[in-house]
Amino acid sequence: MHRRLWIGALAAAFLLSLGWGINEYRQAGDYRLASENNSRRAFSDFASHLDQMETVMAKGNVANSPNQQVLYLSQVSSKSEGALKDFAQLPAEQAGLSYIGQFLTQSGDFARTLAQKVAGGGTITNDEAKTLQEMHNDLIPVNQKVQTLMTRMDTENLAWTDPAPSLRQRLGLGGPQIAEAAADGSEAPTKSVRSGLDQLDASLQKLPPFTYTGEYSARVVQKPLGLPSGQVDKAQAQSAAQGFLAKVGYADAAPKFAGDINGDFKGYSWNYKDAYMEVSRQGGVVTFYRDQRSINQRTLSVDDASQKAKAILKTLGWNLVITSSEDFGSYVEFDAVAEQDGVRLYPDKVRLMVALDNGQLVGLDAAPYYAFHHTRTFPAKISLNQAVQKLRTNFKIQESRLAVIAKSGNQEVYAYEFRGRYQGEDYLIYLNAQNGSEEKIQRIIKTPRGEYLQ
Repeated sequence: MHRRLWIGALAAAFLLSLGWGINEYRQAGDYRLASENNSRRAFSDFASHLDQMETVMAKGNVANSPNQQVLYLSQVSSKSEGALKDFAQLPAEQAGLSYIGQFLTQSGDFARTLAQKVAGGGTITNDEAKTLQEMHNDLIPVNQKVQTLMTRMDTENLAWTDPAPSLRQRLGLGGPQIAEAAADGSEAPTKSVRSGLDQLDASLQKLPPFTYTGEYSARVVQKPLGLPSGQVDKAQAQSAAQGFLAKVGYADAAPKFAGDINGDFKGYSWNYKDAYMEVSRQGGVVTFYRDQRSINQRTLSVDDASQKAKAILKTLGWNLVITSSEDFGSYVEFDAVAEQDGVRLYPDKVRLMVALDNGQLVGLDAAPYYAFHHTRTFPAKISLNQAVQKLRTNFKIQESRLAVIAKSGNQEVYAYEFRGRYQGEDYLIYLNAQNGSEEKIQRIIKTPRGEYLQ
């Protein structure tokens, strides 16, 4: 009798466990499906914005009247920002895709710079017109590649990442198509969206840099201002990578060398499991980190992630202020900046991504901080009350502070930052702290994911 009861209890427990497992599997499948649908939507939006950007840039090249030039150049800037926001949501590690983002950023920045110049009564020089044409010439094949990937995704159900290699491929017995592609130097047929973007990024990397004056025109600085002194060798860089990984949750990690870096910061790249990171040769610090591990079902709120982000920054030795957040569903992206004597230093920025399944750091871009961070000497300023008098009547101030902001050509401006409302909309207004002149106005757009600046 007792034995039958015991067997019945075990059977019931097994059935309950099986039911729980099936339910968890179904929920995980639903989550993966939702994640893939979001990714497809993001890529579709990215392709659409990119196509529109190419069109309005073509029109901007043809336009001759100031009004039309301002219209189309402003649209190039707007479409570039939209494409960048969509691009940031794609489930592909940013390592190796930095040139796509840089290309979009610089194209939009240059168009915005020209639009502001023409709107202020200036004219586009022959050199500027040539640069705009070069950007458009480079944008055409970028757009074509992305539209082809989009078409293949719809018609061939193109995967996001390459399938795992077969046993035959692992044994080095790849088919003749691969051998031929390698022999003649042509691109191998892409088997996924990711590999297609990799090829696109590699082609952009080979292009000469644009020469122009703009806010993002000189991200590659001749001498980074924020890197620690001294040089490290490969072994020391590996030790720095190991220490970083231990702090973000990978104890006893053994990162593998992935190659030398000759980009923004000369250094060494490393791989560990699904993570990629870059360590600078000068100072031996981690300038970029991306963990492409699978992120499980969301358990944390944005507020929870914000607390995790603050703790991560402290663990990594950063004394920064979080200024913004954006919810991407499986992770939240935060921007954090340095402060000096209570003045926010917006050029000295670190961007980090916190996973919403367990609060682990899955992304870090510290390049802006190490490029621009240094001790500033602030000039004499007008008083806060004097600055307030320069604002438009009925602008309702909600917050105010002193800040350093970036302007064209990496110039910096010491400014008063005012956040407030006017006619039902939120704005950030920056007034020169020395003379009260308006330097920048940004409209704040609130969305379920966070706040966007226009």
